[in-house]
Amino acid sequence: MANVTNISNSSNSTISIFANSSSLNTAVWIATAGACFSYGLGFIGNFLSLIVFYSQEEFRKISTGLLFILITIANLFHLWTLLTEFLTTYGISMFQQIFFQCRLTYFIQNVSRAMSTYFMVAVAIDRLIRTEFPARSKTLCTRRNVILFTVIFFIIFSLFWSFYLYPMPSVTSKKGSCTFTYTPTFNYFLSTLYIPIRVVLVCFIPLIIMLLANIRMIFNIRQSQRRVTNQITGGSSRINRPVPSVSSSVGRPSRRMTALDRMLFYMMVANVLTFLISQVPLHTFMWIRNSLTGYDDFTLSFIRTVLLIWSSLYFGVAFYFYCLASPLFREKFMKIICFNINSRSTTILPMISK
Repeated sequence: MANVTNISNSSNSTISIFANSSSLNTAVWIATAGACFSYGLGFIGNFLSLIVFYSQEEFRKISTGLLFILITIANLFHLWTLLTEFLTTYGISMFQQIFFQCRLTYFIQNVSRAMSTYFMVAVAIDRLIRTEFPARSKTLCTRRNVILFTVIFFIIFSLFWSFYLYPMPSVTSKKGSCTFTYTPTFNYFLSTLYIPIRVVLVCFIPLIIMLLANIRMIFNIRQSQRRVTNQITGGSSRINRPVPSVSSSVGRPSRRMTALDRMLFYMMVANVLTFLISQVPLHTFMWIRNSLTGYDDFTLSFIRTVLLIWSSLYFGVAFYFYCLASPLFREKFMKIICFNINSRSTTILPMISK
């Protein structure tokens, strides 16, 4: 099961990838270093992204901008639950009550992962609509529809993972580490039905939609560029911009808005590529885990832990990809940093002069 520490039904596995205690300790330290790196950069990057996104009124007025803000918030929730789970490796429990440590944490972990993923799907569809149907995007790509989308999918995912909140699977906690015990029927549901549905729902369907939307959008951009080039060659006086500007729904088009479109496109492509390389390995392993006979439970749990840390990069490194991919994002981030430094300087100088 994807985010459960232990399942009571253990197999008669005999093979371990750890030859001795020394190799085991090395593996634990490597996992710890990876978790500190991934979660540390993740929290810092998401907080900085949230500051950049929310400080730009122009960005908040468009549906795509609101979606990126929601993605960042969902990422923060997800990273918090991953950190809470990982600390149990060292016997550190963030919550004393079993309900919060073992049920609510895993519930939020799964729902926040799914919400972040489908927010990114919504971004891809939003950008596709703006390039495919620029006239209808004024009524389709709105913040109101984003809020409606958020409520509907939150309800769907909450129902899908609501079994974490049910008292049916008994759970015990030892130093924060949760052990779930299921009936044979419920265990069959988890291993045979739930995991494949989860992998398809949270990984493969979003990946296919995002890839197709990006491919189609790139095609639309190239077609638009060809039309603009032909118009310029023919002496047309129309404004040269590759895709319909998002500003069409909030104000007058400008070159600055075209730069914003480009920034959003780069951010979306960076997210899709990160999703591809970080999420597919974890979900593929979860799908085939029950068929990996011959390995002991600790080995399988360690592999899952490493892949889970690797997958958490998707929820943490977006800010750094935004900085690398988008000059406009870097420009806005540096303006915020410089503004804060200048504001602090102007506050300190009068105090010194006194």
